[in-house]
Amino acid sequence: MKPQYQYHHTQKSRRRARQRRHFMIVSIGLVSVAAIVSAAIFIGGKLVPISQSETKPKPSPTVSADAGANSSDSSKEESQSTTSQKEPSNSSKEESSTSSEVQVSVDPNGPAYQKKYPDLYVTDRPKMHVLEPGDKTVYLTFDDGPSDLTAPLLDILKKYDAKVTFFDCRQSDYQGEYSSLMKRCVDEGHAVAVHTYSHVMKDVYASVDAYLDDFYKMYKLIEETTGKKPANFFRFPGGSANSYNTEVREDIIKEMTRRGFIYYDWDGDSGDASGGKVSGATIYANTMDAIRRDCDIILLHNVFGKENTLSQIENILKDAQAEGYTFEALDGTLDPTHGYLMTNKIFIPAAMESPLIQLSDWRMEKEGKSTDS
Repeated sequence: MKPQYQYHHTQKSRRRARQRRHFMIVSIGLVSVAAIVSAAIFIGGKLVPISQSETKPKPSPTVSADAGANSSDSSKEESQSTTSQKEPSNSSKEESSTSSEVQVSVDPNGPAYQKKYPDLYVTDRPKMHVLEPGDKTVYLTFDDGPSDLTAPLLDILKKYDAKVTFFDCRQSDYQGEYSSLMKRCVDEGHAVAVHTYSHVMKDVYASVDAYLDDFYKMYKLIEETTGKKPANFFRFPGGSANSYNTEVREDIIKEMTRRGFIYYDWDGDSGDASGGKVSGATIYANTMDAIRRDCDIILLHNVFGKENTLSQIENILKDAQAEGYTFEALDGTLDPTHGYLMTNKIFIPAAMESPLIQLSDWRMEKEGKSTDS
C-alpha cells in the first residue's frame, strides 16, 4: 500500500502545482489588461502603443557657422540651408567671418588690402539715431593728444562731470610719454578713438594700404594701453576731405566702412587750429557760438602748444551747463550723416552696402529705403 499511496500523493501534488501556475498566469494577465485599460482611459480613451507614447520629438539641430568637415552629407545640406539667408550667395567670394551673425564678403579678385588685418572689424555697431531738434547734448572732441595738457584737462572734466571724446595719435617719442593717459581717459568714462598713429598726412594718405597700416598700429596701441577695444569710430587727420587725400579718400572710406567703422568730422569749430596763436577769448567765443547754434560735435585740440584751449574749457563747461547743456562722449550711435560729415556722398552708399552698419531711420527714410529691422 505504501507505493500506491506515494504515487497518488505525487500526482495530487503535481495537479496542485499546475493549478497554482495557471492561477498566477491568469492573475498576471488580468493585472496587465487592467493596466492597459487604465492607461487608455487616462490618455483620452485611445489605446496608444507604448513605443509611440513614450517617444519625444527630437530637438532641431543647432548648426554652427563653421560646421566640421567630417559632418554627414545631410548635415551639410541642413547647415547650408540654415545659413543661406546670412551669407552672400556668390560662390566666387571668400567669407571673412566677423561675428556669429554677420558675414562680410571679401572678393578674391578685389584689392589685396581687403585681406589685411582680419581682426580689424567692428561687430558691435548698434542701430544709429539722430538728435531731436532742441536737444542740448554737446560732444566736445579733442584731436591729436595725448600730451602734457591731457591730465589737467581730465581734472577739469571730472570737476564738471563732463564726458568728451579723444581722437588720439602718437606723433613723436615725446608724445609717447603720455600714451598711458589714454587708460585714464577710458577709465573716467571718456571715449578714445583712432586719429592715425603718425598724423603725417602725406604718408598716411599715400595709399589705402598705408592708411590701414598706420590706423592698425594706433588701434593696437590704444587696445594694449587701455585694455579695451578702441571706439568703433574714428576721425581722419585733416577731416575726411582735405588736400592730402583727394586721390585716395573714396577708396579709404569704402574700405573702412566695409569693415564696420564710421567716422566723424564736426559741425562746430573752436578755431584753435586755424593758424598762429589763437587767443583764449576767440576759442571761447567760437565754441559757445557753435553750441548756441545747436552744433553738436565741436572740434578742439589737446596737443602741445594748445594751452589757450585748455584755459577756456572750464569757462565753456560752466557757462554751457548753466544754460542747460550737457557734455557726453560719442559712442558710435550718433548717425554721422546728420550734418557731421564732409563726405556724405561717398559714405552713405558705402554704409548702406555694409552689413555691419545700420544707419538711422531718419537717414534711411531720406534715402527712400525701408526702416524695417
